[in-house]
Amino acid sequence: MPEDDTQPMLEMAPLAGDGDEEAPATEPRAKPAETNRLATEYAVGTGVPHGWDEEDPDTDDCDGCPCGGAARRVSNHCCAALGAKRLGNMAVLRHTTLAASSETAAGGARAETSLDCVVGPFWPFTLCVTYPLILLVSGAVAVSFLPDHAVVTWVVWVSAVAALLVALSCVACRDPGVLRRHPEKPHARWRWNDQARTYRPPGAAYDEDLGLIVTGFDHVCPWTGTGIGEKNMGAFHAFVSLLCVCIVLDVLIIMRVLP
Repeated sequence: MPEDDTQPMLEMAPLAGDGDEEAPATEPRAKPAETNRLATEYAVGTGVPHGWDEEDPDTDDCDGCPCGGAARRVSNHCCAALGAKRLGNMAVLRHTTLAASSETAAGGARAETSLDCVVGPFWPFTLCVTYPLILLVSGAVAVSFLPDHAVVTWVVWVSAVAALLVALSCVACRDPGVLRRHPEKPHARWRWNDQARTYRPPGAAYDEDLGLIVTGFDHVCPWTGTGIGEKNMGAFHAFVSLLCVCIVLDVLIIMRVLP
């Protein structure tokens, strides 16, 4: 859950265990380990590995379930085999290197890359459960019930299912709004986040499942496999709405209400 963004009256040194405090005045910012530049450009948690071959403490015990740890290890091996870059616990399948610039944005952030295709830590669930579930149910309706209906019903139903799959892909593969690292305070309302060692704007929050800070963070959705933030919120709303539309259409088709 996002933390309270109320600005304190006095600057205080961060207390141990508090994930969101004012930046310490005397303690220097920890240098990131030698790793891919994505992990240093963006607000990744300090304890999160920067490569797929690095030891991940979460794979040893995922909420006490050994199967969860095994699934995470298999996921890591698949991401490494695909050549994906690690960004927190997310996998960057494609990114664009921006034109080199000596200028930095407010707060010391440097925009060096653009995240074009990013999947969340639960992408295997989306690939192996969400997509097959949609395709199996839709296929069963198409084979068993649609042949008895008019062409207009076919067109509406196929369009709805296609739009649903597109919306799901847009949510699952889009950057949810990963925050770039801001070592300096760009605005008065920004607060220091001790987990990622960076300033964050109001509404942004660090999530342990993602291992990084997302702007406009809402929640992590295992059905779409990723976090929901300001950049994929619209696609998520479209996905949920289209899912309801498809369910209603399937029921009407099965009950032979539509022509």
